[in-house]
Amino acid sequence: MSIPNLSPNTVYAIHLRASSVSGGKDWIGSVTGNCEIHTFWGKTGLIHQHAAKQGNNLDLQKIIDQKKNKGYSFVDDYTEQKGWSSQKQQVAPASQPNVPVVPPKSVTPIVNWNEAPASPDAIKWDF
Repeated sequence: MSIPNLSPNTVYAIHLRASSVSGGKDWIGSVTGNCEIHTFWGKTGLIHQHAAKQGNNLDLQKIIDQKKNKGYSFVDDYTEQKGWSSQKQQVAPASQPNVPVVPPKSVTPIVNWNEAPASPDAIKWDF
C-alpha cells in the first residue's frame, strides 16, 4: 500500500510499518532531487499526514534508522528508475515479440515394449 503520489522529483522512498494496539502504523520517508525530505504517516492503510524539510539521503537514513530502532520494519522501497519494488512484478514489459506457439510433435516410441520380442541378451529369471 505504498503511496502513489510522492512529491515531484522523488529519487528514493521507503515504506516502513510498525504494529500497534490500533492495528499498525505506516511511515514513508522520501528524498527529492531538490534535497527535500518528505515524510508521510498514519494508521496502516490510512496515510493522511505529511511533513517536509530540507535534507539529503544521509539525513533520511538517520530518520530511517530511528524508525527501525522504534520497531518499524521494511515494507517496500521506491527508486526513480524502477518505481515501487512491490509493483515491479505487476508491470508488463512494454513490448514483447509475437512468438508463435508451436504445438509439440507427437512422440512415437522407438520400441513398443508391449509387443516387441525379448532380446536374446535379456536377463532370464529363474522363478
